[in-house]
Amino acid sequence: MDPKRKKPNRSARSYALWLLGRQAYTGQQLKDRLLRRGYSAEEAADAVDYLQEINYVNDEAYAVQYVAMRSRAGHGPHKLSRDLKLRGIDPDIVATAVAAVPYEVLLEQAQRLVRRRLQDKRLTDPKVRAGLYRYLLQRGYDYALIEEAVQKVIYCLDRDGLNS
Repeated sequence: MDPKRKKPNRSARSYALWLLGRQAYTGQQLKDRLLRRGYSAEEAADAVDYLQEINYVNDEAYAVQYVAMRSRAGHGPHKLSRDLKLRGIDPDIVATAVAAVPYEVLLEQAQRLVRRRLQDKRLTDPKVRAGLYRYLLQRGYDYALIEEAVQKVIYCLDRDGLNS
């Protein structure tokens, strides 16, 4: 707690509800915000427990929504898992939410990223290919999926005569 901050006038529950009206939070994120605001650990825990009890804070729903949104944006399973764990979500919930994304969707997103990243570059250039692999690894995709996505894009480009 910041020593310059004094305890707020309204209750931790009231402030937590106000925060939730602005954006979704995990239980841990909400607890951290309350502690930074100057509430005691007991008040913060009570507010979060109450909000979880009435289902205003639901880490499972948050994880499912986060994974759905971010996977469509091109984030891979490793990045999604890391981000959710950093938000304080239980590893079992994280694994379930990330596993719900079908492999085909991940592959399609990776192919889309490869095509977008290529623009006028040639996949036959080893530097271009290495850059693509690095980019997709940073986005959280595993190596086998990256290899498959790149191979499919190469096949499509060769078939259409655009990769010569």
